[in-house]
Amino acid sequence: MYCGMTKKIAVSLPDGTWARAKAVVKNGRAQSVSGYIAQLIDREAEQESFEEMLARWNREDGRAQEEIERGRATVRADFERAGLIAKGTRRGKTRRQAG
Repeated sequence: MYCGMTKKIAVSLPDGTWARAKAVVKNGRAQSVSGYIAQLIDREAEQESFEEMLARWNREDGRAQEEIERGRATVRADFERAGLIAKGTRRGKTRRQAG
Protein backbone atom coordinates (compact mmCIF):
# COMPACT_ATOMS: atom_id res chain seq x y z
CA MET A 1 0.00 0.00 0.00
CA TYR A 2 1.01 3.63 -0.18
CA CYS A 3 2.76 5.51 2.61
CA GLY A 4 1.70 8.96 3.65
CA MET A 5 -1.59 10.75 3.42
CA THR A 6 -4.57 9.01 1.89
CA LYS A 7 -8.10 10.15 1.11
CA LYS A 8 -11.18 8.00 1.38
CA ILE A 9 -13.55 8.38 -1.56
CA ALA A 10 -16.53 6.53 -2.95
CA VAL A 11 -16.33 5.16 -6.48
CA SER A 12 -19.15 3.51 -8.42
CA LEU A 13 -18.06 0.60 -10.62
CA PRO A 14 -20.03 -1.59 -13.02
CA ASP A 15 -20.52 -5.13 -11.71
CA GLY A 16 -18.07 -6.63 -14.19
CA THR A 17 -15.36 -4.11 -13.31
CA TRP A 18 -15.86 -4.74 -9.59
CA ALA A 19 -15.61 -8.51 -10.17
CA ARG A 20 -12.37 -8.09 -12.13
CA ALA A 21 -10.88 -5.88 -9.41
CA LYS A 22 -11.79 -8.41 -6.71
CA ALA A 23 -10.27 -11.21 -8.82
CA VAL A 24 -6.98 -9.29 -9.06
CA VAL A 25 -6.90 -9.03 -5.25
CA LYS A 26 -7.86 -12.70 -4.84
CA ASN A 27 -5.06 -13.72 -7.22
CA GLY A 28 -2.57 -11.74 -5.12
CA ARG A 29 -1.72 -9.12 -7.75
CA ALA A 30 -2.89 -6.36 -5.40
CA GLN A 31 -3.40 -6.13 -1.64
CA SER A 32 -6.81 -4.48 -1.92
CA VAL A 33 -9.22 -3.07 -4.46
CA SER A 34 -8.22 0.43 -3.32
CA GLY A 35 -4.55 -0.44 -3.81
CA TYR A 36 -5.29 -1.86 -7.24
CA ILE A 37 -7.13 1.28 -8.33
CA ALA A 38 -4.25 3.41 -7.02
CA GLN A 39 -1.78 1.28 -9.03
CA LEU A 40 -3.85 1.74 -12.19
CA ILE A 41 -4.07 5.49 -11.70
CA ASP A 42 -0.33 5.78 -11.07
CA ARG A 43 0.47 3.60 -14.09
CA GLU A 44 -1.81 5.70 -16.29
CA ALA A 45 -0.21 8.92 -15.04
CA GLU A 46 3.25 7.54 -15.84
CA GLN A 47 2.09 6.48 -19.30
CA GLU A 48 0.64 9.91 -20.01
CA SER A 49 3.90 11.51 -18.96
CA PHE A 50 5.82 9.21 -21.30
CA GLU A 51 3.43 9.96 -24.17
CA GLU A 52 3.60 13.69 -23.50
CA MET A 53 7.38 13.58 -23.49
CA LEU A 54 7.44 11.76 -26.83
CA ALA A 55 4.92 14.19 -28.32
CA ARG A 56 7.02 17.19 -27.30
CA TRP A 57 10.25 15.68 -28.65
CA ASN A 58 8.56 14.83 -31.93
CA ARG A 59 7.08 18.33 -32.32
CA GLU A 60 10.47 19.89 -31.64
CA ASP A 61 12.23 17.55 -34.06
CA GLY A 62 9.79 18.01 -36.97
CA ARG A 63 9.86 14.34 -38.03
CA ALA A 64 7.32 12.76 -40.40
CA GLN A 65 4.49 10.80 -38.71
CA GLU A 66 5.61 7.48 -40.22
CA GLU A 67 9.10 7.93 -38.81
CA ILE A 68 7.65 8.91 -35.44
CA GLU A 69 5.54 5.74 -35.30
CA ARG A 70 8.52 3.53 -36.18
CA GLY A 71 10.58 5.21 -33.48
CA ARG A 72 7.77 4.92 -30.93
CA ALA A 73 7.45 1.20 -31.59
CA THR A 74 11.20 0.70 -31.23
CA VAL A 75 11.41 2.71 -27.99
CA ARG A 76 8.39 0.94 -26.51
CA ALA A 77 9.88 -2.47 -27.30
CA ASP A 78 13.19 -1.41 -25.71
CA PHE A 79 11.39 -0.15 -22.59
CA GLU A 80 9.42 -3.41 -22.34
CA ARG A 81 12.59 -5.50 -22.65
CA ALA A 82 14.22 -3.40 -19.93
CA GLY A 83 11.18 -3.87 -17.68
CA LEU A 84 10.47 -0.14 -17.54
CA ILE A 85 6.91 -0.58 -18.79
CA ALA A 86 4.66 -3.61 -18.65
CA LYS A 87 4.27 -5.67 -21.80
CA GLY A 88 0.92 -5.38 -23.51
CA THR A 89 0.11 -1.89 -22.22
CA ARG A 90 0.09 -0.35 -25.65
CA ARG A 91 -2.61 2.08 -26.64
CA GLY A 92 -3.73 2.70 -30.15
CA LYS A 93 -3.94 6.47 -29.83
CA THR A 94 -2.77 8.94 -27.28
CA ARG A 95 -5.83 10.06 -25.34
CA ARG A 96 -4.79 13.66 -25.06
CA GLN A 97 -2.33 15.86 -26.80
CA ALA A 98 0.44 17.60 -24.97
CA GLY A 99 0.98 21.18 -25.59
